[in-house]
Amino acid sequence: MSVTTACVSAILCVITAPGNLLICWAIIKDPNNELKSSFNYLILNLAIADSFIGVVTEPVFVWYHTSEAMKYEVLGLRWLVYMSYFMTSTASVLSIAALATDRYLALTSTTIRKLSSSSAITVSIAIWIFSCGLPFLYFETGFYTLAFVFANTTIILTLILLVFYFARIVKSLNAHEKKMRSVLGMEARRQGFHREKKATRSFLFILVGFFVCSFPSCVMIYVINLCSTCSCDVIHWFRDLQYLSVLINSSCNQFLYAWRMKGFRRAFRRIHPLFVCWEEQERRSTVSQLPSNAT
Repeated sequence: MSVTTACVSAILCVITAPGNLLICWAIIKDPNNELKSSFNYLILNLAIADSFIGVVTEPVFVWYHTSEAMKYEVLGLRWLVYMSYFMTSTASVLSIAALATDRYLALTSTTIRKLSSSSAITVSIAIWIFSCGLPFLYFETGFYTLAFVFANTTIILTLILLVFYFARIVKSLNAHEKKMRSVLGMEARRQGFHREKKATRSFLFILVGFFVCSFPSCVMIYVINLCSTCSCDVIHWFRDLQYLSVLINSSCNQFLYAWRMKGFRRAFRRIHPLFVCWEEQERRSTVSQLPSNAT
């Protein structure tokens, strides 16, 4: 299991770090002057958290589990693994909750409403303060109890929040669509709601990815803490698998949102010519698949 965890962590590191660092660069540099928004600032916070996972947490996992597999002494440095994991994972999960809150505000009001840029920055700072403070409970509770706290205060509450937001957003979108069909002469507002709907549809992929990855992790944390008859091998497997399920979610976030959005792809093309060739190949592939009369 240690070898498996080390190999998967190494693969995730190669996937997670470059993409999220590029997203951070695109938002900060903003070559087309179209990425400076409160929602993208929250995306930046998520990308920073996932970048730390790719640059710090996953390499630490590779080193730790490789050492564990080779029977080296690693007990004295477990705190580094756990602190890094809980700090970055908490920041990533709470950033997704903040993104969902922005979508909820934007789509459940009669006018387009969202967090201001200053509010987004304040929320991001608060997320990192909480994320940096939570892992210090490890020195009082140990890993398994801290994992149980993490599951209930971060994962479960975020899942409940996302399900509530999802239901309200879908209901609000349906109501807005009916209203727009019955009102003429409101093209600008209709386009605004269309953009919000499109952005939210893309973000729903993040919610699904979060649920698919985080729910099994949460179940395994419960088994680890509450199963009194499980063998040490089972606990070891569940411990590492719940690590990896959360890390996989962080690797997928970049593809579930930023890489799907045209504004980010335009920024990537301006940043590096490699993405111009990639976008051109994608366009040619799409055109070649169209019927001859459509082309």
